[in-house]
Amino acid sequence: MGLHPKIAAGKLMLGQSPFTYLKWAFFMLAISSVLYTVVLLLSGKPGLQQAVDLAALKAGSTITNPDITEYDGDKLVWRLQADTAQEQGEVVNLVRPRLQMVLASGEIVPVLAKHGVYDEHQQKVTLTGDVVAHYQAWTLTSSHMNYIQNKGELIVPNHFVLVEEGIRVTGKDMRIYRDSGRLEVLQGVHMKIEESP
Repeated sequence: MGLHPKIAAGKLMLGQSPFTYLKWAFFMLAISSVLYTVVLLLSGKPGLQQAVDLAALKAGSTITNPDITEYDGDKLVWRLQADTAQEQGEVVNLVRPRLQMVLASGEIVPVLAKHGVYDEHQQKVTLTGDVVAHYQAWTLTSSHMNYIQNKGELIVPNHFVLVEEGIRVTGKDMRIYRDSGRLEVLQGVHMKIEESP
């Protein structure tokens, strides 16, 4: 008889059913998720749009004007935008991508192309089709360019043309290093001084 009052008291303390607590736990989780999203939206953090875009891409949607960015604290490291983006397997295909690599000095190296592929797993952006980059006073053109995210390197593996007022440089396998801001050509450099008309 003494055992029954303890069980009855235990039932009163625990509530009617263990499912009641489970329902309340899910309800509180849903409320906290909504509140967290509202706080993020109101705080306007720069990486929020990237998170939203990548979530939509992982769902297989097509995104207009995607914006993928990487920050080091408050400093922008690189930014990738495009007219549209669509996930295909483990990569994101980009139409008219625009890449900005920010050198440690704060200088921006903008790159434009017709097509691009962002591979988050390999941390690599591949740009193809009339690729044009601007580095200091130089204009760089090539058919193919890569940005290696974890190394902070912009690489032209094939032939390129580098033009500055009156100077034309051609070669192959060129790199621009984000940390040092240095431009390096590893193969077949040819320089031509062009006279003004």
